[in-house]
Amino acid sequence: MKNISTKYTCVFSFFLLLGLTSCDNALDVDLPSNQLSSESVYATEATAEAAVNGIYQSMVADFFYNRVHALLGQTADELVPRTGIANVYSSNEIPETDGTINANWGELYKTIYNTNNVIEGLSKSTSINAVKSKQWIAEAKFLRAYSYFYLTNLWGSVPLVLTTNVDVSALLPQSSQEAVYAQILLDLTDASKDLPTDYKNYDQERIRATKWAAEALLARVNLYLGKWNEASTHASAVINQTGTYGLITGLTVSNSPFIADNKESILQIPYYNVDYTYEGSTVFTTGGTLLLRKGNALFETGDARKTNWTIDITDRLGVFLGIAPHKYQNDFGDSPSERSTLLRLAELYLIRAEARVKSNDITGAQQDINAIRNRALLENTTLTDPNQLLDLIALERQREFFAENGHRWLDLKRTGKLDETLSALSDKIWKSTDNLYPIPEPALRSNPFLNQNSGY
Repeated sequence: MKNISTKYTCVFSFFLLLGLTSCDNALDVDLPSNQLSSESVYATEATAEAAVNGIYQSMVADFFYNRVHALLGQTADELVPRTGIANVYSSNEIPETDGTINANWGELYKTIYNTNNVIEGLSKSTSINAVKSKQWIAEAKFLRAYSYFYLTNLWGSVPLVLTTNVDVSALLPQSSQEAVYAQILLDLTDASKDLPTDYKNYDQERIRATKWAAEALLARVNLYLGKWNEASTHASAVINQTGTYGLITGLTVSNSPFIADNKESILQIPYYNVDYTYEGSTVFTTGGTLLLRKGNALFETGDARKTNWTIDITDRLGVFLGIAPHKYQNDFGDSPSERSTLLRLAELYLIRAEARVKSNDITGAQQDINAIRNRALLENTTLTDPNQLLDLIALERQREFFAENGHRWLDLKRTGKLDETLSALSDKIWKSTDNLYPIPEPALRSNPFLNQNSGY
């Protein structure tokens, strides 16, 4: 089956160039001969869809494929350098001049710029089919919400940019996290109404957002906001799509939720113009550049996730150093059978389990926890105490999502466990203000209305 993700690569290169050169009014020059104007992009359905597809390709940048796993894993209690030598991330001593932090900030806002471009361009276009236009605007809103979810969770109050007009956006002050979350909820609610309910328009490849991707992210956001009923409802909406989604049984290297188009995946992003997976060649290498801090102690005996998603690491003398994440198997030189997985069904079970405990539905919570435990070849839980169940859910989230999309760092933040967890680690120089990353120094210089986060 052809991969439609490469269908519009050429047109996208024009679109991305347009987006990058439009972000700065200092680059107010004539368009090069091989670049499409914004009006041209949204004049035909082929180029308009290419622009939408281009948003996903703009997410190829290191934050989404590499740094979200490695950076957030190290600032949490999850990953440590194989060398045993602490760095600014594992010690939580990140300076505002750090290049990685600046790149992450810029890459997220670049994606947001591209979503705004699509929303504005399609809203003004009179030549695009109305149904398709609504769907593509919905995709852009979903991806904008996804980007803002990480921005506000990593930096707190951030500029809420909803336009491509740099005269408006260049000097925007920070919006409160409450305001950012309100926009996220608005975008996701709108997106859920207009996104397709299946993948038939994408040759059954799970590489574009559907209604269920929006519902999955709504479940996560409502969990973070402590809206238990809403979180459970949105999670159930996805779990109930049994014809499309289901937990993988019999986890193996070749049967995992990271394999392209598996039944558990809700949204994946393909790899463009490379013959390997970014995760498999960086974070999840056979050399183990990063190790799991808790090592084997994280898992119960017989846990299929340890067996299939980790690898033993030894030094040149064969001395055991620890275990490393190895969820993505495809390394350099491999033809990837995997895709970068942004959303998958297991998260929805654990979201609903937590929401059910908070709503005193103990039996329902047990059923959801056991669905995840059984798939890892572990026995059912017999716990009934709400606090013990919440602790177990937190542990199962650690086991299920280690080194994946920053879940552990975000879980510690949202549950108020950062201080007590990280202050107890001897290799961390922890302050409570480290719960937010520093606003990058270049952003502060270019916008005098930005205020640095406390502690930096």
